[in-house]
Amino acid sequence: MKKNAIQTVTALGFCLFLGLMLLLFLLLPRQDYSQNEKRYLAEAPKLRWDTLLSGEFAGQAENWAADHLPGRGFFVGLNARYDLLSGRQVTKDIYVGKSGRLYEAPVEKNDAVIAARMETVNAFAAALGRPIDFALIPSAGYVLRDDMPRLSDPYPDGAIIGEAYARAGGSLQTLDLLSAFEAFEEPECLYYRTDHHWSASGARLAAEAYLRNKGRQMPDPADYTVREIPGFYGTTYARAALWRTPSESLELWDSGTRFLAENRESEEVHEGLYYERRLTENDKYPVYLDGNHSLVRIRNLDGERKGRLLVIRDSFANCMGCFLAEGYEETVLVDLRYYKQPVSELVGSERFDDILLIYSVGNFMTDSSLARLE
Repeated sequence: MKKNAIQTVTALGFCLFLGLMLLLFLLLPRQDYSQNEKRYLAEAPKLRWDTLLSGEFAGQAENWAADHLPGRGFFVGLNARYDLLSGRQVTKDIYVGKSGRLYEAPVEKNDAVIAARMETVNAFAAALGRPIDFALIPSAGYVLRDDMPRLSDPYPDGAIIGEAYARAGGSLQTLDLLSAFEAFEEPECLYYRTDHHWSASGARLAAEAYLRNKGRQMPDPADYTVREIPGFYGTTYARAALWRTPSESLELWDSGTRFLAENRESEEVHEGLYYERRLTENDKYPVYLDGNHSLVRIRNLDGERKGRLLVIRDSFANCMGCFLAEGYEETVLVDLRYYKQPVSELVGSERFDDILLIYSVGNFMTDSSLARLE
């Protein structure tokens, strides 16, 4: 009798919970954007015969209902915390280090992909008929691997970089960023704790290594005024759903040099390298050069720097470009994900003293836009 009463109460409680969730689902206002996850939520699907018969409507409806579940952020965070407490170090392709730092999961080393990417890069350099510089950026998970628990599938960045550089043709000059990062006294300062990008310190160290390699100078760290912007949460935080992870700071380094920046999409001439209006947004990382654009042009107004640099890059160079610009009169950054014209035409129409192709290891292995390089 007592057992039946417990079962009845449990069933009633469950039904009340479902009824309450349904009521809240119907009455609560819909949100278009998830602040924590940094993404737009699914829109209500439109019922059409073709999507209904194909089953596409059912999938869209399921995604919409899941995205607008009452208290969804709480339940997503609770599930991620359970995964962590149950001994799983991976949550939604994000690894949690011993220090609580969040890392992107390692990419797979694929020899065929490396060979294809390097064939494209070598062919581009050979077609230009001039040397270009080539660099791969190691991931935080590889550089800070001592912070990681024992992994059955460790980060292969060193092997990927080694093989890619071994395949570099005579027109490519490789830049060893890995050694510079691992020799740095505080490598944990070179990457964010909640984002996959390197920090301003990491970007500055890489830019310094490149400019020194080209016989160019940039200000010493002591010559910069560094302003910290608190409250930054990055992409690994958004994907991990570990909402109790503390925020961190972005750094804006100012040497006193005057710059003008513009991009192809807005055609706005902006004074300075930092778009501080972006700091009021949920995603603060676009403060560096206004985020991702097909082409960004930076002019150094100090009157002493000479020469022009072309950077073919991914989003890691949003911040790095702010430091590379210290060494040239003009710096042009091209992102192949958005730049649809042949880069060779840009090189042919504008005289560049140096050309740098720089990608993170993750994007080098997974971003198919690099195959369009010509």
